[in-house]
Amino acid sequence: MLFALEGQTVEEHGKLDTLLTEYADLFEEPKALPPKRNHDHGINLLEMTSTINIRPYRYLVVQKDEIEKLVQEMLDSGVIRESNNQYSSHVVLVKKKDGSWWMCIGYRELSKNTMKDKFSIPIIEELLDELHGAKYFPSST
Repeated sequence: MLFALEGQTVEEHGKLDTLLTEYADLFEEPKALPPKRNHDHGINLLEMTSTINIRPYRYLVVQKDEIEKLVQEMLDSGVIRESNNQYSSHVVLVKKKDGSWWMCIGYRELSKNTMKDKFSIPIIEELLDELHGAKYFPSST
C-alpha cells in the first residue's frame, strides 16, 4: 500500500497506477522465504549465558489451535523448520483489526543475553534529509 504526502493530480494517479500494475509482483505478500544466501544469520551470546528456555504460557484452546495452525502454515511454506535445540521463547498472540491473529515470539531473555553490535544507529535528521523531495512512501498495514 502506498500513501502520498501531497495531493495527486489525475495524471499522477494514472502514472502511479500504471507503475503499480506493471510491478505488481514486487508488492505481493511473500509466500515463502527468499532464496538461500551465501551466509547464515547467527546470534552471538554473552559469555556465561546459560541456555534460554522459557516456559510457555498457558493458552485457551482456541489460541492453542490458532498457534498450531500458524506454525503449520510456516512449516509448510518453509518460513520455519523443525528444531531440537534447547532454546525456547514463548508465543504471544495479538488480535489484528480484521479479527485474525498475529503470532509474536517473546525474545526478551534472548535479547538481554545477546552481544550488542558495535555500530552506531543512523541520525534520524540525516535519514529525513535523504527523503527530501520524495512523494510516495510504502506502508504496511
